[in-house]
Amino acid sequence: MKLAIFSLFLLLASTQDQRDSGTIEISISETSSEEGVVQVLIFNKDDGWPESLDKAWKMLTIPIENKVARKTIADVPPGNYAVTVFHDHDEDGKIRKNKVGYPLDSFGFSNNPSLLFGVPSFSKCSKKVNPAVTTQFDIELR
Repeated sequence: MKLAIFSLFLLLASTQDQRDSGTIEISISETSSEEGVVQVLIFNKDDGWPESLDKAWKMLTIPIENKVARKTIADVPPGNYAVTVFHDHDEDGKIRKNKVGYPLDSFGFSNNPSLLFGVPSFSKCSKKVNPAVTTQFDIELR
């Protein structure tokens, strides 16, 4: 009897957690080839945005199929999230940069903001993730 009550409690608790969390769907297009992977950093605050690996909420490596990389992340706590990505041709986990620091690998940010004035802010790239809703991040590489 105790086992049945405990099992019911666990089932109800996991159902509640799913209703309290959202889902993120990431789609990265405009890859120049299917060579390599797309490296992804997801931030839930501006601290460390856009490159600090240790301050990112989540790091992902997504394979490329038909020149597109896609990933769905479930059980995302509600809040604001921003995504930064780059096409890692040699799969070393590092973005290649020229002597002045400009990326040589294709890269992108959620919301596809203008890069006219440099790296866009977390707030320009962020989207709100709500409970029981799927939030789509469509990112075009540049």
